[in-house]
Amino acid sequence: MGTSLVERNQRSADLPVRQLPLGLESPAHPADSAVGAARHLLARRSVLDDSLQRPPSEGATILLRSPPIPAALLLLTGKRTRERFKNLLHMANLEVDVSNVVADALERLSIRVHALLFTDDLDLIRFARQLPSGVATHIVFVGESDELRESEALRAGANDCMPSDARGEHFWAHLTIARRIADLAASLQLALRDNRMLSTVDELTRAGRRAFFEEQFPREVERAVRLQRPLSLVMCDIDHFKLVNDRHGHQVGDEVLKEFTARISGNLRLGKDWVARLGGEEFVVVFPDTAAKEAGLVAERLRERIGSSSFDVVPGRVSITASFGVCALEHHMPVGLHGLARRMVRDADAALYQSKHSGRDRVTACNISSNDAPHANLV
Repeated sequence: MGTSLVERNQRSADLPVRQLPLGLESPAHPADSAVGAARHLLARRSVLDDSLQRPPSEGATILLRSPPIPAALLLLTGKRTRERFKNLLHMANLEVDVSNVVADALERLSIRVHALLFTDDLDLIRFARQLPSGVATHIVFVGESDELRESEALRAGANDCMPSDARGEHFWAHLTIARRIADLAASLQLALRDNRMLSTVDELTRAGRRAFFEEQFPREVERAVRLQRPLSLVMCDIDHFKLVNDRHGHQVGDEVLKEFTARISGNLRLGKDWVARLGGEEFVVVFPDTAAKEAGLVAERLRERIGSSSFDVVPGRVSITASFGVCALEHHMPVGLHGLARRMVRDADAALYQSKHSGRDRVTACNISSNDAPHANLV
């Protein structure tokens, strides 16, 4: 650990131990574990997105699943044409939404991304292109074979024009083009999701990456402030980790890091708490809706679990201890949200330094509790 950015006048705290319910168990297969960790962190990100938009009384249920069948929105004036297109699109393995008026169609587009839109209404095309979701929609104008009308539709934002009486090979040729583009968009979405997972999870430990922490922790602070809920940040560091690498080699060091993360994760609440690796042997654990006293209890429990038994690594067993610094937010400060997040990180780092300076293998806690105090109060 480097020198903290704040004054080191804190004292360590002796906190009692409390058993927590097990949460993130380490799956048997490394690949399954990596996917599970990614899904947990992405679910937490989705919870944050949802909670920042919903009233405090509403809950958030996040389910990560495979992409659904591509959805197509259909707004056609003629009843016979509308029914024929609806049946044919169902045969093409598309989920079809049918709308009768422009306002309803726009509402459907704003709520859900539709890969395809078939319509004979130029106003709907223009308005759809102004929606964020409309950018990703392949729009097919359906109408009479009229060169002037088709040109107007293309200028309005249509990608293709199809005669309303198109049948047989003519119809399927247009639909094949539209479906190919929809499938390509779905493949890109899958690739983006996979890339998001890779950028979220540390490959070695399967904790969150530093970039994920730097992006998400200010959002946790924003959520805590908005809902007037406590929030705790625990910073932890493996004691004398350099000696482990020097004596046993970096491969053993990697095994220690993986086991360390597993022991930390095993005491977290599933769907709420999350852990990230800042780099090397330094980690942070975020505890939403957790006040200072409880965070101290949790940190003490984590410290005990790390040092209670040796780490079983090849070629033998290694004894490990860790130091912890806790910073809790209970009464919110009149500063910018990003400034408050930085302050919590700084004060948790200072508390961790104090644990190191006082002999290691201990917990030091601080609490941001005054509306005008220039520094954190150590408890």
